[in-house]
Amino acid sequence: MAKSRQSWDEYFLSLAGQAASRSNCSRRRVGAVIVQDRRIRSTGYNGPPSGYGHCDAGACPRAVTETPRSFGYDNCVAIHAEANALLFADHEDRERATLYTTHAPCFSCAKLIANSGVTEVVAAGGRYEGWEQTRRFLQDCRVRVRVLDGLEHAVPLPL
Repeated sequence: MAKSRQSWDEYFLSLAGQAASRSNCSRRRVGAVIVQDRRIRSTGYNGPPSGYGHCDAGACPRAVTETPRSFGYDNCVAIHAEANALLFADHEDRERATLYTTHAPCFSCAKLIANSGVTEVVAAGGRYEGWEQTRRFLQDCRVRVRVLDGLEHAVPLPL
């Protein structure tokens, strides 16, 4: 029996996963793809700015410290995958586009997405504490949000 083809969502999320493989972050590899009318317009992955040392080679203070909490998230030198994908897409390529990402976007990236012309975010997962507030912000900004991790209608259990 022939194997069925991937859905468009699965296909573009797998490409976001491939983009993530370029990341040199020592903490988490994230990839993003901007798609407009089923055409790839831009890709991005998390990592330091061009010309700066690689995170996994010690350029990121969060990668080299023995106590990671002493260098918090604000000290991270990486530009997020979503931000890189937006930076490398023309304005016309972002209008009415979908941003596929391997992890749910942070609030800082959500602000960029909301102002970019992108009208939908599809994430493979990566929910985090505070994600629901970020999701609501995007929705309030008229950005459709889908997280395809199978937990969309899951009921949280009190433990």
